[in-house]
Amino acid sequence: MPVIKVNTEGDNAWVDLRDRFESGDPTLIQAMGDGTVWELILLKGGMQSGKPSVGLRLDLPDGRVVVAETSWQAFLAAAGVLQAKISQSWTAI
Repeated sequence: MPVIKVNTEGDNAWVDLRDRFESGDPTLIQAMGDGTVWELILLKGGMQSGKPSVGLRLDLPDGRVVVAETSWQAFLAAAGVLQAKISQSWTAI
């Protein structure tokens, strides 16, 4: 199963990509902004155990498609960490 890394301090998190973005590295594709489509799907029995999983599809500007899948449980845990951070930040304001 894939690992989901959650970083709640994401600003400047991917400094290793900065030079690649600036140089126009063709192996780095930005799937952001207008026209970008993310599709999340629920697979009711997607795991070998029969438990649900979540699929993510990114249609890239060059026509390629990225598909990733993880368990529903891992997806919820990652979303929960982000939600807790957002809630914490809002109450501190």
